[in-house]
Formats: sequence, C-alpha cells, structure tokens
Amino acid sequence: MWMMIAALGFVACVWIAFGWFTIGNAGRRVRGGLFSLSMTCLFAPLFLVKLGEQYGFIGVQIGLTVLFGLLAGAFFFVALGWTGRPTKVRKIRTLSEDPDLF
Repeated sequence: MWMMIAALGFVACVWIAFGWFTIGNAGRRVRGGLFSLSMTCLFAPLFLVKLGEQYGFIGVQIGLTVLFGLLAGAFFFVALGWTGRPTKVRKIRTLSEDPDLF
C-alpha cells in the first residue's frame, strides 16, 4: 500500500513540476503532453512486465496506477495547452460601424 502512495506522490510531483515549467506557454504544454503520451504508450508494456516479474500482482497494480496517472496528466496538459492557444478572431463589421456595407 505504501508503494502505491509513494508512486502516486511521485507522479503528482512530476506533473506539478511540469505544470510550473509550462506556465504561459501553451505550445510547450502541448508538445510536452504529446511527448509524455507517446513515451508512456511506448514503454508501458515493458514497465508492467518488469514490475510483474519483480513484485508480482501488487507490482502490476502499482504499475497500472502509475500509468493511469501519467496518461491522465498527459491528456490534461494537452487539452489545457490547446485551449490556451491564441486564436485568430475575425472582426465582423456591422452596419453601425461601416454604412458602406449596404
């Protein structure tokens, strides 16, 4: 039980540090989130197999908990980065501003 709490604490510290590093930079947040997603998906099977060999079923439970935390944080930062990007807004001219439109 204490290993799972320690693993989740480690994941939380990583995401807090990453969030602090990317304050005000939506592009860096998206790139970091996508990098984290790709690395997690690439190395997750190896990570789970090694934990299962070393610690048995408890190791697999801890590994799945950590992977869920990593994936959830990565999706969160990608979504947060996409919503924080500046968008190009077109100004709509109205008749009160430009009477030549009629």
